[in-house]
Formats: sequence, C-alpha cells, structure tokens
Amino acid sequence: MKTHLRVGMCLLLIGLMLSPFGAGAQAPPFEVTTPPPFAGWPPRTGEGYLLVDGAHPAPEFVFQDAEAGQFIYLSETLQVEITRHSARVDRRDLVWFMADIRFKEGQAFRAYSADPKRPSRAQDRPENIARKNQVVYAQNGDLFSFRVYNKERKGLIIRDGKVLYEDTYTRPVAKIPPLDELALFPDGHIEMRTPGEYTAQDYLSAGATDVLAFGPILFRDRVKDGRLDKSFTHREPRSAIGVVGPGHLIGIMVEGRNKRSAGAPLRFVADRLLEAGCHEAFTLDGGQTAAMIFMGKNVMDPGIYSGYQKARKQQDIVGIGQWIKGPD
Repeated sequence: MKTHLRVGMCLLLIGLMLSPFGAGAQAPPFEVTTPPPFAGWPPRTGEGYLLVDGAHPAPEFVFQDAEAGQFIYLSETLQVEITRHSARVDRRDLVWFMADIRFKEGQAFRAYSADPKRPSRAQDRPENIARKNQVVYAQNGDLFSFRVYNKERKGLIIRDGKVLYEDTYTRPVAKIPPLDELALFPDGHIEMRTPGEYTAQDYLSAGATDVLAFGPILFRDRVKDGRLDKSFTHREPRSAIGVVGPGHLIGIMVEGRNKRSAGAPLRFVADRLLEAGCHEAFTLDGGQTAAMIFMGKNVMDPGIYSGYQKARKQQDIVGIGQWIKGPD
C-alpha cells in the first residue's frame, strides 16, 4: 500500500465527515496526506466491533501497514484505528498520528508500570512495557519519575489506587509542566482537572485508579485553555488524548526532532482534537518521552535527541486492551 491519498480542503472535509473522527469536523487550512481508506474490514457489528461468527471465528483482527501509516485492531469490545497524517504547516513539514479508540464496558485506560513494585523508580522503554503487559494500544504518560529523580515538584500522583505523591500547585499555572491532572477510572471514563480542584482523597473516593500529572488541559467544553498562548508555543513532539464521548477517545502523537517532522505547538494539537469532535483534551509528556504504541511497537519516529533516536525510558504508560494472539 504505497499510494497515498492527497486531499485538499474540500475533499478532506468530506473525508472527516465520513471518518470515525466525528461528523461535522472542520477541515484544517492546509493540504493533508493520509492513507487510502481501508478496504479489508472483517465482518463487523453495527457499532463497528468485530463480529465473531463463521466468517471470522478468530476473537481479534489485526492489521498493520507501517509504510502506509495505518494500524487497526478489532475485538468484540475494542476498536483502535491509527492513521498517519502529513502536511506542510507554517512552511514546515509535519507528521502526526491520530488514533480513534472506541470501547465497551469492561475496557478502560489504565497505567502500566515498568515495575509495579517500584512504580516511582523503575523505568523501561514504552514499547517494552506494552509488550510485557500485552497492551493493544498505549501512549506515554507523565514521566513523573523525572521529577522524582531531580527533586522537583511531582504533582498529584496515584497509581493502582495508591497515592504516591501529593506535591502540587494550588491553582492553574503556565509553567512546564503545569501539573494538571488526568484521572483514569475502571468504568472507562476519564476526568481532567487543574491543581487544587481535587485532593488525592477526593480522587480515591470518586473511584479513580490512576491519576497522572502533566498537562496543560488543552480545552474543556471545546473552549481552549488560555495558557496555550503563553508557555507551550515551541515546536516539539507532542502527545495528548481527547474525549469525544463515553467509550470514545482520540489519541494524537505529533512527531518532531527528525527530518520529516518539525514538531508543533500545543495550539496545533488542540485544533486537531477539536476537529476530531473532542469536547475536552489533556496533554501528556512530549519531547523524547512521546510514544504511540500499537501491539508492542512504536508507530512513530521518535526523532533524535542528545544523539539518541528512541523514546526515552519511563516509569509507565497509559493503555487499553490486552491482545489474545498478539502481533505476527
């Protein structure tokens, strides 16, 4: 699948209205190259989940085409579709990945530690953590261990129902990172807050299993956070996640620090997630921490930093789903 589809603003608008990224999305003001529509779908239910029957008796369907930039996973309770996008933006080449993630009851995002016995200290490559736990889809998290090692303010950190740190601000700030909070719940929903809105006990009482501290929150109720014009304007690799509705999230990963992609400010990330139909979105750690993992492999080029071309080691990832057969 070497042929890519170059579409202009009008064609892209039509594609977005038909895509899983939400009806009514507005086309960006530049031409975007994406993979051609996937034509090899197995039997599916009306909701798009895998229909396990005589025509497709296997419990999961996996498609990977790294050259074209297309990755698909289907089961009876989980859908993941990742597509690579590229464009010329503000006179710079840019590559980013969008992941459409839909899931039923019983599936939820959670944090997976490099070593659950040492959640603050042990580190590993994100793809290694994903393979060890057979995670279908994952992104990097908040790299709070960096702040632990460097004796910086850690944020409000909860992992697997245990409070690790409650060392944060009392109000929203525009520092990097601002230590905004992303809470993950076992029923699959996620919540986003700025420091000072909730205590650690508040999160535990509400049932949160994991709370990450990074940010900023990109937007809530589709209104952009005013801090995006203050401290988050550099071109960097970016990682974020947005909420379309119950059981429907969008992950985004912007490449940077490599020949094919210059990186982007957070305004760019917010715009893409708004186009995808999200009503709120949260920034995860970026730079060399950024990673989007599908079936144990990083789909993106992590770029070069300090002579290394790998996503840096980190204490955990956030992900959803566990494969059955696994990658071929």
